[in-house]
Amino acid sequence: MSRIKYILIITTLVIVNSHFVKGQEESKVLNYSEMSLDEMRDLTQDDLLQIPFEDLIELVKRFKVSSVDELYQLILNPSQSTASKKEEDLFESTLATTVISSTELENSGARNIPEALRLAPGIIVREKTNGNYDVHIRGNDFLPPGSDVSNSVNSTTLVMIDNRPVYNRFLGATFWENLPITIQDIEKIEIIYGPATALYGPNAVSGVIHLITKKTTEEGFHARADVQGGSHNSVIGYGNISYSKGKLGLNLSANYQQADRFQDTYYIPQNDTYVSGGEVGSINASVNDMFSASGFNDDYWLGVNKAGLNLGVDYQISDKTQIHYIGSYQNSSSQTSYMDLGSVLSTRESNSFSNNLNLTSGKFDANFSAVTGHLNAIKGMAGYEYDYTEMDAKMGYNFSIKNLTIRPGVEADYALYSDENYVDTDSDEGLLNGLVDLGTLQGSLRLDYTAFEKLRLTGAMVKGYFTATDDDFTSYQFSTSFKANESTLFRAVASKANSGPFVLNTYMNKTINMPGMGEDDQSGGMTMYRLGNKDLLPMEMTMYELGMRKKLGKKLQADLSVFYNQSDNFSQMTKNFGEGGDPGATDVEITESMQNIDLKANQLGATLSLKYVHNEKLNASVFATYQNTKLENFEVTESSFYEGITGESADAYDLNNTPAYLSFTHEYTPKFYGGGYINYQPGKKWNINTSFYALSKQKTFYSVGQNFQWVEIDPKLTMNLKTSYQVNKWLNTYLNVRNVTNSTAQEFLFTDKTGISYLVGCNLTF
Repeated sequence: MSRIKYILIITTLVIVNSHFVKGQEESKVLNYSEMSLDEMRDLTQDDLLQIPFEDLIELVKRFKVSSVDELYQLILNPSQSTASKKEEDLFESTLATTVISSTELENSGARNIPEALRLAPGIIVREKTNGNYDVHIRGNDFLPPGSDVSNSVNSTTLVMIDNRPVYNRFLGATFWENLPITIQDIEKIEIIYGPATALYGPNAVSGVIHLITKKTTEEGFHARADVQGGSHNSVIGYGNISYSKGKLGLNLSANYQQADRFQDTYYIPQNDTYVSGGEVGSINASVNDMFSASGFNDDYWLGVNKAGLNLGVDYQISDKTQIHYIGSYQNSSSQTSYMDLGSVLSTRESNSFSNNLNLTSGKFDANFSAVTGHLNAIKGMAGYEYDYTEMDAKMGYNFSIKNLTIRPGVEADYALYSDENYVDTDSDEGLLNGLVDLGTLQGSLRLDYTAFEKLRLTGAMVKGYFTATDDDFTSYQFSTSFKANESTLFRAVASKANSGPFVLNTYMNKTINMPGMGEDDQSGGMTMYRLGNKDLLPMEMTMYELGMRKKLGKKLQADLSVFYNQSDNFSQMTKNFGEGGDPGATDVEITESMQNIDLKANQLGATLSLKYVHNEKLNASVFATYQNTKLENFEVTESSFYEGITGESADAYDLNNTPAYLSFTHEYTPKFYGGGYINYQPGKKWNINTSFYALSKQKTFYSVGQNFQWVEIDPKLTMNLKTSYQVNKWLNTYLNVRNVTNSTAQEFLFTDKTGISYLVGCNLTF
C-alpha cells in the first residue's frame, strides 16, 4: 500500500501544480505545404485527432477534399497489410479485418494486450485471474468438451509480433504474459478472421492477431515514461528511449507489471466449494501424486508478475531496402488455469530471449526469427517443465503484371523441446523424457487480380510438409470483393486451414505405476502408459463468409460479416485395456494414447461493427457477434454423460460395448459477445474514454471420475473508464478504472471472480 499512497500523493501534487503552469501546448510540427497524400495517409489516428482545426482546414485545401468530415474518413480506414501481404486501406480488404490503432489502445486504459483485444469485434476475451486472459477468435473453444481444462487453451489462433510467431508448440497456445512487449510498444494491432494457413502457415486456423511495434522515425533523442498503480497491489511501469539520425533509428524499451488476485481462496470443482490457499497444495497432490504441495505455498495471491526488455533497430540501407530488428527478453510468473488439478488454478513461470529480423527490398520481403527459453507450465508438477528453441524463416516476392499481382513464398519452422534437465528420463516420469523436435516446410502461391476497377479476385494455396509426422497438408483461401461504388464494398471468402502437430500430442511418453488396490494387497498393480501419436491428423477448419462494408455518410462506417465454419479432426486421450483385461484383474496394463475422434463442430454466426467519427473531439465504436455452434458425433461411453446431455435414461443402452454419438449445442462459446467505446476530448487538455464489453451466459459440463456435472457461468457486462489531463507538453496524468460497476461474476471455467481495479498514473514525454 505504501507504493499506492506514494503514487496518489505525487499525482495530486502534479494536478494542483498544473494550475500554475503557463504556456500553450505545442502540436506536432507538420509541413502541410510539402506533404504528399501518401505521407498524409501514413499519419496515425493520434496525429489527425491532435491537429488544430485551422490546420485541418489547411489539409482540406491541400488535398482538395470537400470538407473536414471527408478528411476524417481517413481515420475510419487505417492502412493494414496482414490481410493481403501488402499495404492497403482497411476498406479495400477482401477479408474480415480489424485494425486497433495506438491511439485507441492508450486512450482505452487497457492494462495489457489481451485486455486491449476487447476493443475488436469478433474476439472473445475472458479474464481468469487478475491480469490473465483467455482469448479466442469467434470461439470454437473448449473442444472436445469435457473434463480436461487444457481443451480450453486456444490452439487455433496465430499471434505474431512483427511477423514473428509467438505460438507455443507444446500443446498449442499463446501465453500472453510471456510476450516481451506491452501496450505502449505497439503501433497497431491487425486482426484477420477465419482460416489463414494459406497466408501464414499452420496454426492460423481461426485467424491471425498481428502486433506491429512502433518504429523510430523522429530525429534526435526522445524519452517516455509511464507508471500507474492502484488496487490489488497493481503496479504497471513502462520506459522508452529512442534515437534517430539519418538512416539509423534505435529504440530501447522496458516494461513491468504486477497484480494480485482478487481473492486468496480457490474453487474446488470436485467438492463444489471454496477453500483457503493453505489447503490447495494438499488437494492438488491428492488428485495427482506427482504434484509437489510445497511448490505452491507461496503463490496464493499471485495474479501476474512480468517484465520485458526490447531493443529495436531500424536501418534504411537505400530508398528501397530497409531492415527492422527487435531483440527481446521476458520473464514472467502468473496464476492461471492450464491443466486439470484439484484447484484448476496453477502457477506458470517462463523466461525467454528472442531475435527477430525483417528485411524489405523493393518487392521482396523476408523474416527470420529465433527464440530460446524455459517454461514451467505447472509449477510443482513433474513433467511440465522444459527448455525450448524455436526458429522461423519466411520470404516472398510480389510480381506485378498490369492488374495482377503474383506472390510466391516459402516458409520453414523448426522447434526443439527438452525436459531432460528436470525429470529422470530413464524412469519415464516426464512427459517427453528427452529431446524432441518438430518442423514444417511449405511453399505458397498467392494471386491478386483486379478487373474493371471494381471486381477483385484473390486466391492463395499452400502445400506443406510436417517433418516429425512425415505427413503433408494443403490449405487454401479464395476471396473476392466487388466495389459497387465509393461507399459500398461486398466480399466473399472460402478458405480451409489446419493446425500443426503439437509436441505433447506427438511425443508424450509417460509411465505411471500404481500399487495394488485390493483389501489384502494381493490384487497386483496397474501400469498406465500415456503415449503420443505421430499419425494424428491436424485439426482442420473450413469457412465460408459473406461480408459488406458501407460508408453511411461521411462520418459513419459499418462492417457486416456472416460466417459458417466446420471444424473436425479433433483429438483426445483414448483408453484401451491391455492383456490384463478388466481393471479389477491383477497386473493390469492400460494404454492411453492420443487419437482423432469423430467430433465435428459447425458454427454459424454474424458480426456487425459500427465506427463513428463526429469531429476531432468525439469518436465511437460499437460491435456485436451472435453465433451458434452445434456439435455432431460426440462419443459417449458413460451413462451419466448420456443422461446429463440428453436428459434421458441410458438403461436401454450398453454404452461400454456400443458408444452413443450425440449432437447438441455447444454453449461454452457464448451466443452473444460484443462491446464498444466512446472517446471524448472536451478541450485540448482533457480526454475521457469509456468502454464496455459483454458476454452472454456460458454453459458446459465436466466429469469427476464417472460423474457428470453441468456448470454455468452468468452473463457479464464490464465497463471501464479512463480520464486523462494534459498538465503541460511533457506531463499527462490520468485515472484508470477497470470494471467500474464491480461485476464479480466469473468469466472462465473454475477461475476467479473478477472485480473492480482502479489505478492512477502519469505519463512523461521528453
